[in-house]
Amino acid sequence: MARLINDIADLKRHIIVSATFDFAKVLPFAKRVERKIILDLIGQDQYDSIVVHTFVPENTAPINQVKELLEEAVANYSLLLALPTINVLITNSGTKTSENKEATNADWKEKRDLSRSLLKTYNEAIDDAFQIMEENVTDFPDWQASKYYTIFKDLIVPQTTIFNDHFSIQKNRQTFCALKPYIREVEDQYFKAMLGTETLALIKAKSTETIIIEAQELSQKACVAFTVAKAAITGTFTFTDSSFVIASDQMPWEKQSELSKEDRNDLKCDRQNAGEEYLKTLKKLVVANPTLFPAYQDKTEAGITDKIIRKKSGLFL
Repeated sequence: MARLINDIADLKRHIIVSATFDFAKVLPFAKRVERKIILDLIGQDQYDSIVVHTFVPENTAPINQVKELLEEAVANYSLLLALPTINVLITNSGTKTSENKEATNADWKEKRDLSRSLLKTYNEAIDDAFQIMEENVTDFPDWQASKYYTIFKDLIVPQTTIFNDHFSIQKNRQTFCALKPYIREVEDQYFKAMLGTETLALIKAKSTETIIIEAQELSQKACVAFTVAKAAITGTFTFTDSSFVIASDQMPWEKQSELSKEDRNDLKCDRQNAGEEYLKTLKKLVVANPTLFPAYQDKTEAGITDKIIRKKSGLFL
């Protein structure tokens, strides 16, 4: 069965390894990465189409670029997964470690640096591949027609790049995927409650109408702000003063740039307030254009003005 990474030559096109490196130590992990990650992102049909595509160096066709990027992603992540077992031999008498007397073993800092580099390259390759796919979706019809595409298509914020435009997640696709439950929760909690299902669907759909496009942009800004506010108080993500990504192992000096619990709470409040302001502006826009949003119904309680008791010290219900 053909795969993205099949032999040592495929691996060496993306990673520098020694001339005597045993590809068999990486192959099981490459299979696992393609099965558990790549297939879960693009589906079997699109995966098969990319695998059988003949890669041509310097060819700028979207499928050609995506194949190279997905190969790079698989090569780096499979080697990352293989690192703990590369020098371990499983024998009838237990596990043994193999050593080359002409070389010295890397220390923990060098191993951690290598791991971080492999993970960073993997993330960047995945992100770049999906950016190309999202910008050229008609070149990937199997993905476009699959649940793996529509799973994000029906969100207010459907793409990594759109989220990143309003709050930096370093264009990280995995972070965007991890944020999906929060985005869903924001939609249910704020947008469906205020707009109703039909108006929300209208705002999500593609449009050439200037007012609706403005409503879409306000909705996306509000959704991102509320999503960041929710994510800020969980342990799932690593926040700095300028961005956040899904949490992973870090070097000691990297941890120094993380936001403290107090700073996270401040960020939560700031983004919550920003989201509410965007939502207020969105509501004003919708109310001012009833012909463009015919299904919208103002949720203000009927007769509430009559319940207000005016007193010198203020208004009371």
